[in-house]
Order: sequence, then C-alpha cells, then structure tokens
Amino acid sequence: MFGKKKQLKKALVVEDDALLSRVLSTYLADSGFNVQVVANGLEALGMAKTFKPNVILLDLILPPGIDGFAVLKQLKDEATTKNIPVVVVSNLGDVADVKSVKALGADGYFIKANTRLEDIVKFAEKLIKR
Repeated sequence: MFGKKKQLKKALVVEDDALLSRVLSTYLADSGFNVQVVANGLEALGMAKTFKPNVILLDLILPPGIDGFAVLKQLKDEATTKNIPVVVVSNLGDVADVKSVKALGADGYFIKANTRLEDIVKFAEKLIKR
C-alpha cells in the first residue's frame, strides 16, 4: 500500500472538431491515458504547462488566434514543455507542412483521413515509453 504510486499516462488532445476529439480521447482513455482536451492554441499552451502531459496530440488548423504550427514552436521553445513529445494529427498532407512540423520538433505526423485512431494511440504509447 505504501509502495510506488502507479503513474498515469497523460495525454493532451488539441483538436477543434468536437466529434474527433471525443473519439480520440475515448481511444486514449481506453488505453489507460488520463486525457484533457482543448480546442484552441491558447488553451493548449496553458494546459501543457499545468496538466504536464506525457504526450500532446496536436491539430494544425485551429480556430483563429494561434494555429498548430505556432503552438508547436512555442511548446518546443519553452523550457517547461520542450521535452513533451508532440504528435501532429492533421488533414494537412502537403510535403512542405510535414517538413515544417518536423523541423519545429514534432515527434510524429499523421494525416487524419489516412490513419486509424488505434495507430495514433499506439504511436503515442511508444513515444512515452522511450
């Protein structure tokens, strides 16, 4: 009883599509993740600092304010969040977009329309085990 507490895996989902964020957070929760969902870039930056997730799943196209590219850049520039793995989950599939997010420090890139949610969750699990 006084042993080590089991550490919950924590995931932050940054997605403005309500249906997709609900489904993705359900998949993550079913895999043992404590999940927080935010729908815009400003919320994402704040939640990353307070929730301290083990992984962030980030959409690139977000409501006006700060897009996913800017969120990723700020996360990787900030000392308290720079080591959190970020997986981009977007419908942007242009080679230039993929190169941009890789250059900004993304750990993975999945195109929503071409990827099963199970594969995204498995990838997120692998990232936090390394």
